[in-house]
Amino acid sequence: MKSPALRLLTWTVAIAVSVYLLLAFAVVAVLSKPQRTFDARQNPGQRGLAYQDIRFPARGGDAELAGWYIPHDSHRAALVMVHGKGGSRTNEQNGRNVEFLAALHQHGFALVALDLRGHGQSSDARFSFGIHESRDVLGAVDYLGSKGYSRRQIGLHGVSMGAASVLLAAAQDPEVPAVIADCGYSDFGRVLRREWYKRTHLPSLVMPGSRMIAKLWLGTDLLAVRPIDQVPKIKSQVLFTHAGLDGLIPPTDSQEMSAKLPGSTVWIQPGAHHAAGFDADPEAYTRHITEFFDKTLHN
Repeated sequence: MKSPALRLLTWTVAIAVSVYLLLAFAVVAVLSKPQRTFDARQNPGQRGLAYQDIRFPARGGDAELAGWYIPHDSHRAALVMVHGKGGSRTNEQNGRNVEFLAALHQHGFALVALDLRGHGQSSDARFSFGIHESRDVLGAVDYLGSKGYSRRQIGLHGVSMGAASVLLAAAQDPEVPAVIADCGYSDFGRVLRREWYKRTHLPSLVMPGSRMIAKLWLGTDLLAVRPIDQVPKIKSQVLFTHAGLDGLIPPTDSQEMSAKLPGSTVWIQPGAHHAAGFDADPEAYTRHITEFFDKTLHN
């Protein structure tokens, strides 16, 4: 028969483990849940653009995605535009995404601007910080294929988590010809470790438990989401752009990834903050994007 002291110790350990696991689960539940931000008033029609509200499956069919298709009479090239964590097609670039899309369309590009799974008007999902979202990007590529665009004509543009998503998509599909990754992280685990206390107000001791819960519940090891490991597999032409004043993901992340991919280029945008390159300097940002895709996309 257990002594009172041993019973007390057993109960104390059981309660401590339960509290620890509850905290770990709560962290994963909060950090993996996207915010629904969508403003139907912000649409391409504001800029005089003809567009279609569309729905299409992610490649593999595990999510249904919402987006805009903005056709262009030239039919020379098309871009898949991918927002970041907690965003949508209506509110990227500090709320100026529609203006940015209009600038790209004026230059001659057709566009698909999508809501990643769990975001905007797309089907429910939890964050995987680019792993599953990459299939959303490839679903948009397939949609443009159904509109008659060849792979040589389709480019990818992603911001922040969207940058990770387009890089991982290109690593999976060698026929993607051109990618722009803006303010992307090379190692999400490093971002999470750096931001842990600010985001959770909990000691780092809880991090291993959260990692375990994420693996069991979501099937994703959040500390192992490392686009830099997949970059060498990419066959596309890649431009890494990064905000020079990025306070969340330092420009060195883009520089590290570029160093792993010979032939890629880097543009560090002076005066820009995280995921707001167009807002900081619409003319310079648009020029860099259009010049790159003009060179890399072909009929």
